[in-house]
Amino acid sequence: MAASDVYNEKLDELSEVVHSKPDRTLTLIEELSSVKDELTSEQYSRLLILQSVQHLYGARFADAITTLKQAESLNPPKKLLNSVYLYQASAYLGLHEYQQALDVMSTNLSRIEELEDIEIKTSSYLRLVNLYLDLQAYSEMFRYAGLALQLSKGNSVKNECYSLLYLAVAELKTQKLEMAESRFKSSRDFCQLNNLPVIVAMSKKGLGDVAIKQGNYALAESYLLQALEEYRNFKFQIEIDSTHSLLSETYLGLLQTEKAQEYAGLVMALPDEPINLNYKKRATKVLAGLASERGEHALAYQYLSQHQNITNTLLDDTKAKANAYQMAKFENGEKSREINMLNHERELYTAREEMRALKRNNDRMGLLIVGGSFVLLAMFAIAISGQKRKYKKLAQNDPLTGILNRSTAQNMAENRYIKDTFKSLEFSVIMFDVDHFKRINDNFGHGTGDWVLKHVCETILKNCRSNDIFTRFGGEEFVLFLPGTDAENAQKIAEQHRLAIEAMDTKYSGRGFTLTGSFGVTSSSSADLSLDPLLHRADIAMNYSKENGLNRVTVYTPEIGLSRAPAFIVKPDESPSEFVERTQVES
Repeated sequence: MAASDVYNEKLDELSEVVHSKPDRTLTLIEELSSVKDELTSEQYSRLLILQSVQHLYGARFADAITTLKQAESLNPPKKLLNSVYLYQASAYLGLHEYQQALDVMSTNLSRIEELEDIEIKTSSYLRLVNLYLDLQAYSEMFRYAGLALQLSKGNSVKNECYSLLYLAVAELKTQKLEMAESRFKSSRDFCQLNNLPVIVAMSKKGLGDVAIKQGNYALAESYLLQALEEYRNFKFQIEIDSTHSLLSETYLGLLQTEKAQEYAGLVMALPDEPINLNYKKRATKVLAGLASERGEHALAYQYLSQHQNITNTLLDDTKAKANAYQMAKFENGEKSREINMLNHERELYTAREEMRALKRNNDRMGLLIVGGSFVLLAMFAIAISGQKRKYKKLAQNDPLTGILNRSTAQNMAENRYIKDTFKSLEFSVIMFDVDHFKRINDNFGHGTGDWVLKHVCETILKNCRSNDIFTRFGGEEFVLFLPGTDAENAQKIAEQHRLAIEAMDTKYSGRGFTLTGSFGVTSSSSADLSLDPLLHRADIAMNYSKENGLNRVTVYTPEIGLSRAPAFIVKPDESPSEFVERTQVES
């Protein structure tokens, strides 16, 4: 048998065992890596892709991305390239880099129709399901899992198994516990019959989670211990950590405090990385309950505070997911569906959830205060103060775009302007607005107009310096305050922003159109006593740009100011008779 055929057989075997036999997986990867120079480009691509799967199981997401990019650089066939993108999306999700994950999925989905391969399409749907799961878009998750199930029946047992599992998870996430239990049992039985042990373990963990929510801790213990043993065989670290956190809650419910402490301790020993936050959230709640039962109220409060901090971080992460989800606006490879998830709604949701969490803490702390802990009262007051600061921050931002609102930005800029003036530093102002914005609203609707405003702001923010102050001045008009910046550099900065807006890709809005902006720039002079004259001059320069072709940067000059001055203002070196003659003609 030719060496190439031997390598293909080993790669085929590796494809089979990578999801179920970690020891054999390592052996095969080592064997094939030792002869990588003898592999064809396609074979080496397959090896790298399968190696990335091993990284994903071990939660080594950055390593997975590096390996997949190496595979991508080999220009593999379309079918392998599809796998590269699917696993890249998974890795980016693990790193909580949602926009990159969505971008990869969008790129990949555009290739699916070209392939016309049912298995590839099903795999892509399942990856999309996983993406929606992480984005907490459970209705979309359920929809695509159903589509994947229809396509996989009779074609791919593995994909059918995953589809059944994801349908059960969607039911669990929406608190339909009886239906979730039934679906998890179906996925467990079907996948066990077809020898897919990883998905069997996931189904058992799902049944354990359902049992916890139903208050049946003894049943939960049975399911979770079975799942844990199987995960350990696969060295599936993410699922091991997740199961540890569920077991800590289970043993707290069973009043087995030592075991609850043990499993919660395993979770708390994990690195402080985004992927571990949900597990630590559950573990800190368990540890707070255990400390409270022991009468260690101060320690209980420390765990409650840690629980609250993690909750707030997760809420911020939810906002990031929503922003990325709205920005991508894709459905099954077609940018045809409007997704109306505005920042303002997400901020209100965040605030509401924080208030609920704060109330829960308040109730718990009330019990501790009754116990006579004045120290806890002081700590709780500090926590409330922190919440107030958070809400104050929300009040300082424009609800649609998320950037500073006008009053907040002007106050900040005035203070900085005064400081720069004392230091004899120049201060510049850039004012711009979106060209033909009314036409965009009229032609495509206000949803598209909102998309434009939000994404223009995101584009500008990417190019802002750390001390620049960016605000929405009103409607489609924006201002950048540039401390310590002269006119020449301000003009360069404005030109960079103009080019960035011009280069924006509007296809993710669901429409195709060109975006441009008109800019006005001015800098401080010794005669300026506040920012008002600078804003006035920047406005004049911006309007000059709009009246002279749009999509340009104009730096204010006295000549531009005079050309737009009212007729009754006397021009320099103008005689009374000349003034009378001009005003008679112009008025």
